[in-house]
Amino acid sequence: MNGPRTLLISVVVLLAACGDVDRQSGRERASAQTSASALVAASNYPLYFFASRIADGVDVAPEIVFPDIEGDPASWVPSAEQIQNLQLADLVILNGAGAESWLNLITVDRRRLVDTTANIADRLIALEDSVLHQHGPAGEHSHQGTAFTTWLDPQLAIAQAESVTNALIELAPSGEAGFRDNLATLQKELMGIDERLVEAFARLDDRPVLFSHPVYQYLQRRFEINSQSVHWEPDEEPSTSDWIELQQKLPSHRATLMIWEDEPLASTVLRLSDVGIRSVVFHTMATRSDEGDYIRVMTANADRIATALEKLAP
Repeated sequence: MNGPRTLLISVVVLLAACGDVDRQSGRERASAQTSASALVAASNYPLYFFASRIADGVDVAPEIVFPDIEGDPASWVPSAEQIQNLQLADLVILNGAGAESWLNLITVDRRRLVDTTANIADRLIALEDSVLHQHGPAGEHSHQGTAFTTWLDPQLAIAQAESVTNALIELAPSGEAGFRDNLATLQKELMGIDERLVEAFARLDDRPVLFSHPVYQYLQRRFEINSQSVHWEPDEEPSTSDWIELQQKLPSHRATLMIWEDEPLASTVLRLSDVGIRSVVFHTMATRSDEGDYIRVMTANADRIATALEKLAP
C-alpha cells in the first residue's frame, strides 16, 4: 500500500469524502462513487487474493489493496501511512477470529469493517493453551484465544470468499452479476484444492504427524490429522530443550513426518531424519509467497504432502 498508485487512490477517496460528507457517509457514499475512487483494503494475503479474484474484470469493482506487512503477520503493527490508508478505505476486509490485533491500536470506522468469519463463528477453534515464545527479532508473543488461520481449510475459505463477495456487492451493487460469476469460478478452484488435500492426507491413515508451529488447527481438523505441535522456527537451530521436548513426545506420538511453515535448516532436516522424521513444507499463506498465488501455493502444498507420504514406510 506504499506505492504511488495507492497514495493517489487514497487522496481521491479523501477528496470525494469531503465533498459528500453532508449528504452521504460510509458505504452509501462508496456506492455512489465510481470504481476509480473506491478503495478496499484486505488485512491478510488470502483475503486480498479472494477479493482480487472476485473483483477481476468487473467494471465497477473497487481497487483492492493489501498492506506491505513485514515479519510475522500475527504481530504486525501498521505504520502511520498504512494507518491513514486503512482509515481512508471504503471497506477493510478482516479475517476475524482475533487475527487483527492491530485494531486495538488504531481508530477505524467500524461501519467499514467486514469480518469474513462472522457467519462461521460456530466453526472457529478456541485455543486452550498459551505458550510464550519468540519469532527471531519480532519479540515474544503467545498463541491464545482463537485459532485464526481459517483459510487453511478450503471449505472455510469458501465461506470467507462468500462474505467478501457480499461486501463488494453492497459497495458496488451494479457489479453483482460479475462478482457472483467470479465467486463461482473461485469456489470451484477451492473445492479442487480441498479434494487434492483429502486425497493427499488420506495416505496418512491416522499415522502421527508433528507441526513445527501451532498454526495448523483448521488443517488438522478438516483432514483429521493425528497431530501435535512444537514451537520451532525454520530459520533457527532448535535449542537443546527443543530436542529434549521432542524426545519426550515421540514415545507416545511416534511421528514420521514434520510439517513446516517454510524450508527448515538443512542441519535440522538431517537431525530429524536421524530419528526417522521426514520434513515437508506446507506454506500457511498468511502473507505473499514468492512461489505464486494462493491457489498455486496451496496446490503445491498438497503435492508436497502426497510426495512425502509416498516416500514414508507404510
